[in-house]
Amino acid sequence: MADRRPLIRESSALSDTASTHALPSPGFSPRSRSFGFSTVNPYVSPPSSPPKSISRPGYERIQSDATAAGRRNEYANVLHEEDEEDSISDTFSRRSGSGLGIGSPGASQYAASKRVSIQTIPRVPVGAMKSPSIRSPSFTLSPPGTGDPLMGGFPRDSAGSTPDLRRERLSPKEDTGGYKESGRGVLKKSRSSESGDYQRFIHEADTQRLHKGSPSIKSAYEVDFRPNQECPTQNPFYHPSFTWLSITVIIICLFSTVFSGIFLGLAWKGPRYGKTITTHGSLKPADAIVLTSVMAKLIELSFVTSFVAFLGQVLSRRAFMKDHGRGVTLSELSMWRWVVQPGVLITHWETAKYAGITVLGILSLLSAVLSTLYAPAATALVQPSLRFGSWDHRILVGQVKSSFSNTNYIKEICETPIRSDTPEIGGSTCLQIEHAAQGYHNYQRYLASWNKQANRGNGTTDQSKRPPGFGLLHENTSITAQWINIIDTKEISRKYKRAINNVSLAMPHSGVFQAARDQRNGILQPEELNSEGIYFLRASVPSPVMHVLCANMEKEELAPIVYDEWHNNETVDINNWPILSSNVSTKNTTKVDKLFGWTKKDDVSRLDYPPVFARLPMPFNTIMNHTSFPWGRDTIYLLGQGGADATKNYEGQYFLCQVKVSMTPFCSTEYNATGSGGSMGAYCEDENDNMAYIKSLSNATQNLRVSDWKDIGFDWSNSMSLNTGIMDANASNSRLLTQLILQKNNDGDYDLSPALPSPAEALAVMSGCTILMGALDTPFVEFWVC
Repeated sequence: MADRRPLIRESSALSDTASTHALPSPGFSPRSRSFGFSTVNPYVSPPSSPPKSISRPGYERIQSDATAAGRRNEYANVLHEEDEEDSISDTFSRRSGSGLGIGSPGASQYAASKRVSIQTIPRVPVGAMKSPSIRSPSFTLSPPGTGDPLMGGFPRDSAGSTPDLRRERLSPKEDTGGYKESGRGVLKKSRSSESGDYQRFIHEADTQRLHKGSPSIKSAYEVDFRPNQECPTQNPFYHPSFTWLSITVIIICLFSTVFSGIFLGLAWKGPRYGKTITTHGSLKPADAIVLTSVMAKLIELSFVTSFVAFLGQVLSRRAFMKDHGRGVTLSELSMWRWVVQPGVLITHWETAKYAGITVLGILSLLSAVLSTLYAPAATALVQPSLRFGSWDHRILVGQVKSSFSNTNYIKEICETPIRSDTPEIGGSTCLQIEHAAQGYHNYQRYLASWNKQANRGNGTTDQSKRPPGFGLLHENTSITAQWINIIDTKEISRKYKRAINNVSLAMPHSGVFQAARDQRNGILQPEELNSEGIYFLRASVPSPVMHVLCANMEKEELAPIVYDEWHNNETVDINNWPILSSNVSTKNTTKVDKLFGWTKKDDVSRLDYPPVFARLPMPFNTIMNHTSFPWGRDTIYLLGQGGADATKNYEGQYFLCQVKVSMTPFCSTEYNATGSGGSMGAYCEDENDNMAYIKSLSNATQNLRVSDWKDIGFDWSNSMSLNTGIMDANASNSRLLTQLILQKNNDGDYDLSPALPSPAEALAVMSGCTILMGALDTPFVEFWVC
């Protein structure tokens, strides 16, 4: 049975036969009292003269507690060590002579074999394990004053340094005697020290660290080294399953999981919050943004905390698994920094090179990326923001107060501060001012668009590609009209052997604007979102259409319908024409009866009778037909004559235009609302447009005449100075309009000019404001429902 005594035993004497020279006395004797404490010198006083050779005595440990022998027996079957004498001898032989004085010039045979047996620790469930005791071991402290007051050494029972886990001293062989004999055998082979008292003094301080109660340089493989007592932990590393810390981690994990799931659902569905988040509501857009950002950051922090806790548990479990675990590396211990401080992956990329290819490393890298991008992703996908959604099919409601183009209702809603006039006269005056304001503005913008095309040289004779009609509603909503029922002007002109200019301009239903803002429809308006909102609305409603048909005519061809050309010897002027026009009608035949539909078959209402003009207008002047017929006539007529300007002479060339309004079911209205205004347009004659009114009501009337518009048309023409030719007023609007008469092209055919609008186009745009105002508060169908 091998000797299982401690590896190193301390003795009160360094040698049984000889001792080294002492250093010069600093004024203290080995047995002197220091600071009032009595100590016993464990060393033998050096002789007066050094001997020729010094043999190092063996060390003998004096047990400080009663359980030393028991501990030796307890650990006897744990650690087997051999060749102590040869190892120590070889160690001493390799020392330099200037060290502690224990080296010898002779070299002994070092035992190459060293067998270490470590008892495995069985795996026990964490809940059943208990942490080692953190109380100090039961050893007897050395009395005060055991340290060296001169050299500042540690007391014999205090930890002079961090425990050294290296094996610097070997246990004695099993076939040798006791530890004492082994030590003496080694020292016999060592050479004598040349350092004398100085080596003895230094070695004295070194051996004091080898006391049993001190956590010193002993190896963990020595049978008498107890980490749980010599190096006690401050806190237990095994914890119960349910503590405040574990419960907190569970709560954090649940918070991260639940709210990240909620955020994922919100990002996936992208709900529309409607009036929940508005400028004037309980939750404002700015507050919603802050709330979302805070919640996203909390989810990110809770995720990082949960993953770091998971990482710590995995690495801790791996570190304590001695049977199956491989331990942990420094790069694995630094993986938590990847998640907390992703910049470490750049500054310390070496750690990722070693640990990044493992499963745990890949999870850590993925967590670092997710935690870094979570807040920006939440801002982009979850944070309430203005974005376009899908089309929402629903039925909207709107106010209906009048039929389409009801002149009495339009006069009533016209805003004027004059209260002294009668409602009829005051309303007509206000309405004409509004017509003039809207008509001139729309006409001017339309001409400006033509000016741009003429300057660029990209004009065309194709009606569908020419500048569209323009309008303005409520001063902040621009109107885009569409040309429909497009004809081949050149071909029609050849058929009638004259210039034929026929256009149809479809306007959007202006009642959609009011319906979009009706509170019953619940549409969130831009002003409710800090004027940053925007939405699109497409309505399946009919659209009003302005029809203008113009034909070039000669003076002789107009004589049958010009009152002043009749031989009645009555002078016509602005004063007597209102009286004469009330009873004037004719069945005279003209060359354009078929073109304008003057069949003259209805002798009762005379709706198919041709118009009668007071006189032929002067050059650059226009005149209107204000002859009165029974209710039901839907058209008004305009007659103009060209003139000679600086480059062209159109004097003697007349044109006659017919203006009327109808409703078409082949269109839909689209309204786009923005914070600074909006836009509205009519979209017609598109077979793929499912929102066309004809798709909602398949039996709708395709060309419904609007007879009420004639009264509005009279007021409009007066406000636009189109009837001033009766007194040769030379109005600017009339002059500009007569300069647009169609002329023959280079091929000798009448066609649209690529650089100028036609008279019919100009009149359609100029009169478009009348059907915009006429559609306010009117039905969204073609008929009136009482």
